[in-house]
Amino acid sequence: MLGDRQVGKGEQVVDLKFAAAQGEIVEVCFEPVGTTFSLSDGEAVFLRTAISNVASLEIVLWPNGIGVWVPYPGDYAIIDSKGNEIDTL
Repeated sequence: MLGDRQVGKGEQVVDLKFAAAQGEIVEVCFEPVGTTFSLSDGEAVFLRTAISNVASLEIVLWPNGIGVWVPYPGDYAIIDSKGNEIDTL
């Protein structure tokens, strides 16, 4: 389970941080589901996934936006800056 920081037997997970710069607004969209978060002024969300999935992620940047494409289906959690799970993909 991702909440236990392990996915499978002995498989470690990582939290990837996506944040807005100080004084800026950014939208972070997790695809192919389309879950989107609007962040501002240093706010952040984290994608928790197995380390083995990291090489398969595609991250696309554009002005005021970040697109995060994950292999789907999969086992991913979106975590807020306090460590609370706010969504799953």
